[in-house]
Amino acid sequence: MATPQSIVPTLQIRSGPFAGQIFTLDRDVTIIGRNPECDVVLQPKSVSRRHAAVVRKSEGFLLRDMGSTRGTFVEGQKISQPVMLRDGQTVQIGELLLTFTSRLVQIQEGDDQQSTVYAAIDLRNPGSSAKNLPAVRPEVKLRALLLMIQELSGALVLSEVLERMFRSLFELFPRAERGFVLLKDPVSGTLVPESVRSRSGPTGELSISKTLLHRVLDEGHAILSKDVAAEFAESPSVSESQIRSLLCVPLLDQDRRPVGLIQIDTRDGRGRFDEEDLDLLVAVASQINVAVQNARLHRALVRQREMEQELQFARQVMSALLTERPASVAGYEFWTYYEPARHVGGDYYGFFPIGACPPVPGEANVWAVAIGDVVGKGMPAALLTAKLSAEVRLFLQGDPDPARVVGQLNHQFDDGLLDLYITFLLVMIDVRGHRLRIVNAGHPSPMIRRQDGRLEEVDRSVSGLPLGIMPGFSYEVAEIDLEPGETVILYTDGVTDAMGPSGERFCESRLRSAFSAAATGASATGEAIVRAVQRFVADRPQFDDITLVCLARE
Repeated sequence: MATPQSIVPTLQIRSGPFAGQIFTLDRDVTIIGRNPECDVVLQPKSVSRRHAAVVRKSEGFLLRDMGSTRGTFVEGQKISQPVMLRDGQTVQIGELLLTFTSRLVQIQEGDDQQSTVYAAIDLRNPGSSAKNLPAVRPEVKLRALLLMIQELSGALVLSEVLERMFRSLFELFPRAERGFVLLKDPVSGTLVPESVRSRSGPTGELSISKTLLHRVLDEGHAILSKDVAAEFAESPSVSESQIRSLLCVPLLDQDRRPVGLIQIDTRDGRGRFDEEDLDLLVAVASQINVAVQNARLHRALVRQREMEQELQFARQVMSALLTERPASVAGYEFWTYYEPARHVGGDYYGFFPIGACPPVPGEANVWAVAIGDVVGKGMPAALLTAKLSAEVRLFLQGDPDPARVVGQLNHQFDDGLLDLYITFLLVMIDVRGHRLRIVNAGHPSPMIRRQDGRLEEVDRSVSGLPLGIMPGFSYEVAEIDLEPGETVILYTDGVTDAMGPSGERFCESRLRSAFSAAATGASATGEAIVRAVQRFVADRPQFDDITLVCLARE
């Protein structure tokens, strides 16, 4: 297993009641402000709700002001244009001074050979390495554990957990002058400096040798060095920092795999750590592990709930994009059903009165019915669906010809946006002449139930390519007449692709059977088809978005 060799950049508050607080810049865009929804939330009222942003570029990190009231300053100079941040620069946001650090804790290259340490304990197999080391008296361990339990109990926010942890560690280890915690990002594996603390004064330059990092994170060893400069002589990261002694222990997950580390060290003549210190830190590390894992799980749960709330809001927005079916069109009945497979989906339908000026539904002689399916799921498909909704409404206002409208839509999506494409169907209904003009862009063909019960499909030979496949494609119009008592269904492939418990598709033949058996009328037909699909699927999770539009001439 390769040791992670990168640590994410940070902003750290330099002074005041929030001094030492660290904010990691682990996103492409990090929004800074007082608004709780910002990525970096700063409390003082001198900070604007959305104050500044840090943008990750290939060449570094760019800071720009977002129209804040008091401005954003770099090294005392107010910025009017985006500024590329340099390591160690001071950034002022409101009344707060922060330091930008490309690597708060430096990982220094040194001798790749495993260095000699004074003592080590294999935490993944403690008995194999600790049996010959001096042990702390049981009563001392018990007091330390009780202190740590009291400090960490009830804390679920990671920053608070680590703040309390260092408060206890500085009490348990009088020699310790400073310390830091690095945790692996669960996705990228990058090391994140979650907390840096000093007993008093600035922390100074923090670093860890690549060799020590390997021993702790890859091998799961707790390390004691009584004189780091001597133990890791070829590692400039420690020899230059004049550390006299350090303790470094891995933080383990529930499977006893290292997910981070704690290091405390001393430089100021307080004395050196010994084997009993290592034994004591290993003893309390078990309680720290539990508290850190609980805090990370709590943070993940909070983020999940926030995401679910955002997705629920997105679902409401997507539902608002689906125009309501006409409530009253003389001689016609309309019915719709829409159910996304996830919070948001890529299916779309819409109804638009054509010809009335202004477009008053009750006065329209022609109605446009659109149905589409973005080939994809989730948020990317939903974003493209939102664009489709706006474009359909726009083009129908300026051109009553369905072939030209679909051609214009194809032009709007031929840039390979999000690397997705759209199957689309546009039906123009002359509610006076009872004639349908249909343009199909790679979508399942409309199905018609005639007066005598026969089922017909609109000629598939006139179906064109989906939107976004071929620029300049010429679409054809198919025309059919609709007699009294006849019903038309428009649907997405989520209907026919619905999976039963055995993995079998609902398929077109079952759709035809349900359509044939349904009672006359749009609502009776739609409800019968949906019931048939639901019975077939049973308890199997929905695989794809399902949309069904029915229209019938009364």
